Amino acid sequence: MRDYVSFDLQPGDKIPSETELCDHYDLSRITVRQAISALVDEGFLQKQQGRGTFVLAPRLAEPLTDPEHFLLSGFDAADPDHIRVYSAETVPAPDWITAKLGLRSAENVHKIRKVLSADGEPVAFRTTFVPVRIAPRLPQAELSQPVYALIEKLYDIEAIEADEVIEFIVADEFRADMLSVPVGHPLILVERIIYSDNGDALECSRAYYRADRFRLRHRLRRTGAEAGDLHRQVATEIASVNAGV
Repeated sequence: MRDYVSFDLQPGDKIPSETELCDHYDLSRITVRQAISALVDEGFLQKQQGRGTFVLAPRLAEPLTDPEHFLLSGFDAADPDHIRVYSAETVPAPDWITAKLGLRSAENVHKIRKVLSADGEPVAFRTTFVPVRIAPRLPQAELSQPVYALIEKLYDIEAIEADEVIEFIVADEFRADMLSVPVGHPLILVERIIYSDNGDALECSRAYYRADRFRLRHRLRRTGAEAGDLHRQVATEIASVNAGV
């Protein structure tokens, strides 16, 4: 069925009914229903109440890195017109953020949450924490821009390196509500901590992408002394997993 919806049907096409699929594959209804549910979770199909099940457009392939700036990827590379600042506030740093950013226990942080939409529906959101002592007036800036870019421009601090961790999770009630998906929907979580040249942590962010709408793409290149004159390029794609994983 994955091959069928990928190669024989077009985005927007309605798939045959469960009865027709049972007859075609000579399988029970429960088996066909499980296959359809798996393809819905993987982002190939979408169920529409009272209408049937339809083929979705391919997921957006988001590069993990960009030659223009090593941090310009995913959420930061999106069209600013599609990004909405959901909230911006200054709060005491939660314990887990204190540990991530190496803060003193009493420090305040700016907490900025943005939502990325496509085709009129939310497809990702990101929560970013920035120490107030690094960027005291940050909430007054135009926050639709990438936060790291604002820090570099407004405070003359250059981001030099970052740690990124990618995980596959399922949506709890809060994240499901933010992204208008059911509880248990598969999500891609990208956590990033950005550092300046003197080792200070500039920000910690967590971006949640709907796994039925995104996949993350990374190109690895082997060059220089390590490979001599041989240049090898390897493209890897991190695809979404279904909700049962």
